[in-house]
Amino acid sequence: MPKERNKADGYREKAYEGDTMAMNNLGVCYERGTGVKVSLELAFEWYMKAAELGDVYGCFNVGECYYHGKGVEQDAVKAFEWYMKAADKGDMQSQVNVANAYYLGNGTEQDHHKAFLWYREAAFQGHVLSQKNVGAAFWNGDGVEKNLEECVFWYELAANGGDAQAQFATGWFLMTGTGVPHDERKGLKWIHKATFQGYQPAIDYCKEHGYKWY
Repeated sequence: MPKERNKADGYREKAYEGDTMAMNNLGVCYERGTGVKVSLELAFEWYMKAAELGDVYGCFNVGECYYHGKGVEQDAVKAFEWYMKAADKGDMQSQVNVANAYYLGNGTEQDHHKAFLWYREAAFQGHVLSQKNVGAAFWNGDGVEKNLEECVFWYELAANGGDAQAQFATGWFLMTGTGVPHDERKGLKWIHKATFQGYQPAIDYCKEHGYKWY
């Protein structure tokens, strides 16, 4: 389409002038075929140009290319290296990816403590799944010393973010007085939030204890 082609041409012009955002956008155009013919190889090249100039999104996109093998040979180690560059610059999704890599030992050595630290960085930025992961780490003593108060705090944050498992956990903490004062009314409210999302353990809990769940 002419409009999309003009947009791609505009990105190309700015990219040649050294605009890293335009380099990334041009890479996206090549990846999606927006105004240009799809070329994952050219997408990778433009992402790399931006990344080499220190652009955080370029670093993330290069990591994505290496991780998924888009326009370049799949390489978990290089993916981790570029995700780390973006994570150090504050990119939330890259922080999650780095945490996952450390947790699983994918592209780097397995290290649950470092995984915890990076999940927490993403959690501070509001990443709901990472907030739940931090809560789980404090509950299990996985990569960090067990801490019930911290566990409850992070699970409640994730619950407020809409995570059904965290909502059920938060409700259970309140229902049982685990880490917080016992409060059946508030606890049941959280458990119901999880049941409304179809979270089966919450539904089973209500059935087992004689509470309505619908």
